[in-house]
Amino acid sequence: MLAFVPPALLLGILLSVAYATLLHLWKGRSLRDLLLYLAASAVGFAVGQLLGLLLQIPFPRMGQVHVVEASIFAWLALIGVRELTVARRTNP
Repeated sequence: MLAFVPPALLLGILLSVAYATLLHLWKGRSLRDLLLYLAASAVGFAVGQLLGLLLQIPFPRMGQVHVVEASIFAWLALIGVRELTVARRTNP
């Protein structure tokens, strides 16, 4: 099954899942938080990867994956979702 998954896609998935898991272990409270973090990290990582492809900034890459740009956007998305959920919990 994994033989059909491109290495760049697999690396992107693993990194975005790792980022979401780290945030959930640090600040998460429920399964809902983890699912939100996984979605936000995946979207942020994809946006960062797309911008890295379009802008061709000379940051280090791992194969075809623009790790720096994608990681920055994944963390920005995670922080944004975290702040929104905290604000929603404190302000019903």
